[in-house]
Amino acid sequence: MSDACGSKVLEFYQDSVVLITGASGFLGKVLLEKLLRCLDARKVYVLIRRKRDYNAQMRLEQILKSLLFDRLRNETKAAKGLFEKIEAVEVNFERDDLGLEPAMRDRLRSEVEVAFNLLASVNFNEALDQALETNVECTRRVLNLLSGARRIKAVVHVSTFYSNCNRTMIEEKIYDDIGFGGYDNIKSTFAKLQDDKHKQFLSPVVLGEFPNSYTFSKKCAEVVVRDKFGHLPVGIFRPPIVTSSYREPVPGWIDNFNGPSGMVVPLSQGLYSAALLDSRKKPFIVPVDFCVNALLVCAYDVSKASATKTKTIPVYNYTDDSNLWTWGQVINGFFSGLGPIRKLVAKYFTGTTTDNPLRYAICKRIMMFQAFCLDLIRTFTGKEKIERPYRAKFDPNAFQGDRDRLMLVQ
Repeated sequence: MSDACGSKVLEFYQDSVVLITGASGFLGKVLLEKLLRCLDARKVYVLIRRKRDYNAQMRLEQILKSLLFDRLRNETKAAKGLFEKIEAVEVNFERDDLGLEPAMRDRLRSEVEVAFNLLASVNFNEALDQALETNVECTRRVLNLLSGARRIKAVVHVSTFYSNCNRTMIEEKIYDDIGFGGYDNIKSTFAKLQDDKHKQFLSPVVLGEFPNSYTFSKKCAEVVVRDKFGHLPVGIFRPPIVTSSYREPVPGWIDNFNGPSGMVVPLSQGLYSAALLDSRKKPFIVPVDFCVNALLVCAYDVSKASATKTKTIPVYNYTDDSNLWTWGQVINGFFSGLGPIRKLVAKYFTGTTTDNPLRYAICKRIMMFQAFCLDLIRTFTGKEKIERPYRAKFDPNAFQGDRDRLMLVQ
């Protein structure tokens, strides 16, 4: 990015009011930190749902305690004042009005200028009707709120590069080949079904070539954004596999076991780990700080596109066609970061990559037995068992194995 463009982006965010959904997620946390540390925004509204006994403000405080924000705390004299720019807004995404009080709703609509919708469920094995509810309907409710925003300059909906993974060529446009009469028809059909067994029977038919409910629901969300909210200055950002930070704010920071880290972490601990993938395929992987930088620039670009009164919604595929690394080379990179003994053990014993489903099924049994043994150890030492929410029924074929969630233990 040129200095001239960089200065225009900084000017775009200066003294602006920003709204974020999904700030409790991996990408959302880094976006929030970057906005506070580098961009002189006047206010940042964070829409957060209540979770168990934690209200929105308590959850925001938990987010800000993260190691991710240490640089901001330690290097910025006015860190306290920056944190005071954030306001947690408690919402209920299941309600059409988001559960907002009229006064708060009007306040958001009168102040917000830039919005980032990162809200999504990334559970690849989620029931299709629930994935559509979270990834499509919740997006619709957020954009309904923003439809009344009087000062809005840019809205960026974060999708995924794999929203059209059934295609060999993915252009920067919205594909509406959902089938079955479109999204609204699919939604109404599922609403009429009361029996979960009927929904489970219908789901594979609706998904067709899509590997999971996540990718399909994100595709549907893009179509809804285009059809229902084309009047907004809105754009769609499609990131690929997002992994640990490269430099900012902490090199190598990550807070989840998704993607490549799902294999690296157990290997670094001497545990057995496996992934179903074709080692000859070339994945698209991007550090989270690079992804956030691109996301921030896209919002600026969306505002420019809206100023030209273009009717086409800008779509940004954040990928690099010069990518030369295969999965095999990526995995070898993982091994090279280990010590000599662990590298040898991992390469030949504890790290398995295969494109054979039968062999992978055996590998999963090994991982489950490993988890069972470690749970026993924790029980005997008076510790609680580690929860493994993705242990059952996860589809390992999603994205050709590039985000295989392993049954991890600590």
